[in-house]
Amino acid sequence: MNKSERAFKIRSAQPEDEESIRSLLSEFKLPLEGLENTKMWVLEGNNGNVVGTAGLEVWGKTGLLRSVAISKILHNRGYGTSLVRHVVNEARKCDISELFLLTETAQAFFQRFGFGKSDRACVSGSIANSAEFKGACPKTAVLMSLNIE
Repeated sequence: MNKSERAFKIRSAQPEDEESIRSLLSEFKLPLEGLENTKMWVLEGNNGNVVGTAGLEVWGKTGLLRSVAISKILHNRGYGTSLVRHVVNEARKCDISELFLLTETAQAFFQRFGFGKSDRACVSGSIANSAEFKGACPKTAVLMSLNIE
């Protein structure tokens, strides 16, 4: 990692970041539905631009990791890993015991953190009311979960 890359930082998203977050998610064809119920973090570049994002929906003792996206020019540099680790740590602070996600393209990436494939029929309770479970993510998306107790 060079000196300019060290200037990148993860911070809580602010209202003024919404347009950048939505643009990044749209670029990767990730759902925008339900963002109003999601705590978002951004990866801020050394010029102040939003170059990555990830979110957490809290549903009681369960959480939904969503909206992980990194600018294409920064892929394979560890920033996605940093964002996911950050959100998992934040989920622990929220006393979440199980974290879920839905993915169509990044199953191998999330397996590196210990996420395993789950059956959608096992999801019940309030998290099933998430926009992603109600149709924002296609039925073909793989459900993964991680016990973080």
